[in-house]
Amino acid sequence: MLRKILLAISLLSGAAAYGNISLSPYYLELGDTAGRTGQVRFTNNSQSEKTYNITMVNFKQSSDGRYSEISEPIAGNPFAGPYLEWSPHQATLQPGQSQVVRVRRRGMAAAPAGEYVSHMLIRELPGPSDVYGTSDGKKGGLVINLKPLYGVSIPVMIVHGELNSSAQIDNARVIKRDGRPVAVVTISRAGSRSFFGSVVVKDGRREIGKISNFRIFMTTPSRVLDIPLTQMPAGDASVTLIDESTNETLETKSI
Repeated sequence: MLRKILLAISLLSGAAAYGNISLSPYYLELGDTAGRTGQVRFTNNSQSEKTYNITMVNFKQSSDGRYSEISEPIAGNPFAGPYLEWSPHQATLQPGQSQVVRVRRRGMAAAPAGEYVSHMLIRELPGPSDVYGTSDGKKGGLVINLKPLYGVSIPVMIVHGELNSSAQIDNARVIKRDGRPVAVVTISRAGSRSFFGSVVVKDGRREIGKISNFRIFMTTPSRVLDIPLTQMPAGDASVTLIDESTNETLETKSI
């Protein structure tokens, strides 16, 4: 008998840790003059030696923040990958060991102004102990055991030219989901680059919910954010949108 177990690759975009890998920063942004180089550090948090492949991939962001891989650029969202060099492309790390990946932006004199986005994907490669077969004497077949492999990705953005971004609160409401209060907030984006922000929910002066460091990319006109609340608002509830790039409060609305 042949038993198959799927080999899972888990991606977490824009986050610091998942499974056997942790990394920083949350994202990497490169500019035209200052900041043309950057670096990403990741760590093997497993208990065994791991080999990692480091590539650039491209995603489309949906309104709920999920990502789907794409092969062709979407209007207003050119890929950064063709303008990037990074090293190393592969690394083998012992448990607890870290690796720095250095990234450099190539010349873009002939490229149109815009925000160029790709994602750096750091993915485990299977080792000798990750894929193996054993004989099943009782059933007269081969059992194939596949262990899950993990990968993490962060956005790498090139800001080329004079760009701007803005956002506004389109809709905000409080609902109960599985018996718990949640603020559902729709944020729409405008401008020539992605928006980087935070949303704070208050009941009077008391903060009852917050989501920080979310990004709306150029592939996405708007995001719908689900913000868990510590309590159901009792009276004067409001939601505030903050631009994290400028630390400016853009808008406050009652819920």
